[in-house]
Amino acid sequence: MKSLYALAGLVALGLPATALAQEIEGTTEIGLNIATSSGGNAKTTASIETELSFGGAFIAGGLETLYQDPTDSAEITLTLGYGFDISDNVAITASYSNIFLDKSGFSFHEVAVALDFPIGESISATFEVVHNLTGSSTDYSLAAEFGLGNSFTGEAVVGHDGTEIYGEAGISYEINETISTGFVVEFTESASAVYNVGVTVEF
Repeated sequence: MKSLYALAGLVALGLPATALAQEIEGTTEIGLNIATSSGGNAKTTASIETELSFGGAFIAGGLETLYQDPTDSAEITLTLGYGFDISDNVAITASYSNIFLDKSGFSFHEVAVALDFPIGESISATFEVVHNLTGSSTDYSLAAEFGLGNSFTGEAVVGHDGTEIYGEAGISYEINETISTGFVVEFTESASAVYNVGVTVEF
């Protein structure tokens, strides 16, 4: 619970800290998502994430509610990282995360390295490797994002989590500089497709 209080404090202090120190940048994102699959009930979850960055270094905290979990109410993620540019439009980010559940105390740690690079003039791509230090599993993924015009953006992800291949395909619409909405379909080899509709507010 101490970590939960610390996260709440980080969210509360993020914007004042940004105002007091111009070198420090802060963002907060709040999301609401409804997920459903064939034959299943709609699952509504909410999330909040805040990030403070100074130069290439950053610290982030996130909380996502869990749908009808018998024990826990939320999953909490705390991340430390650093990113830097290799050349124009090419960057590397390395991070360490601690992910845990709010009541049961279950937690795991992971490290990640992501390479951001362009594909042509209209596609932004990210290749990421995430290693679970607790379970000794490794996830590899390649994501692409591309503008579709008229405030629409497309996205696609394909990866392997150490057990099976998974993927995502979606589209988002930017209502204004603060609010966006999106539709994403998630695929795995072992389960039915999951359809997600969400709204995000960023400030």
